[in-house]
Amino acid sequence: MKRLIVIIAALLISAAALAQEKSQDKNTEEYNTTRELQSKVFEVHSRDAREIASSVKLLGSGFKGTALSVNEDLHTITVRDFKENIIAIESAIARLDQPVADTPNIEMKISVLIGSKTPLAGAESIPEELEPVVKQLQSTLRYAHYGLMTATVQRTKPGLGINGSGVAEPTLLGMTVREGQPILYTYNLFQISTTSGERPAIDIQNFKFSMRVPITVGATQPIQYQSVGFETPVSVRQNEKVVIGTTTMGDKALIVVVTATVVPKG
Repeated sequence: MKRLIVIIAALLISAAALAQEKSQDKNTEEYNTTRELQSKVFEVHSRDAREIASSVKLLGSGFKGTALSVNEDLHTITVRDFKENIIAIESAIARLDQPVADTPNIEMKISVLIGSKTPLAGAESIPEELEPVVKQLQSTLRYAHYGLMTATVQRTKPGLGINGSGVAEPTLLGMTVREGQPILYTYNLFQISTTSGERPAIDIQNFKFSMRVPITVGATQPIQYQSVGFETPVSVRQNEKVVIGTTTMGDKALIVVVTATVVPKG
């Protein structure tokens, strides 16, 4: 019996010694007492230091005692890690810290013309630059008279869009409306992009033009609005004038003309 107790005690002592040895090995690995950590400071010149740090942090070893920190005021990233990890992080920072290419502006001129079978009263005269477009319209459409309802110039960036709105003069459209019931129009250009080349093209994923016209149903009935318009994808060459679409309103028509220009950033 005594011999059995002695054997059990010896086994327990052996197990405790083995557990302590494994614990020491684990601590040695976690705290890395056998491998030397190094530190290095990287300057970021062209990009946001926080964004670059977020991109390269996974290249670190993750061992206890290692670190990666950002100083936004000094535009620096400080790394404490093993030599091979610092080399990998340095290479990644060099690839990512590159100047951002200038993004050009896209200038869109949107003109809304009115076509009519009879002379227009109060419409603006056609700008000289749109006269060739009007001559073409006179040869293809059944309207003899044209005037300018509105024209706007807006700038945007590739990947973005343009929105605009306004109020149309009822007399230009040959309409009479009650006070406080305006004729509203809106236009939306979605996802504008450019293609390179000697004469770049400007692509519009979708061009939407809409006009809300008040309609009188009866003398005692409230005004109701009717929407007219169109939507279509568009591709325009540099400085080219393109008729995007037309909307008929009684004996008149609205014709939307777009001119697009790629303007270098300045």
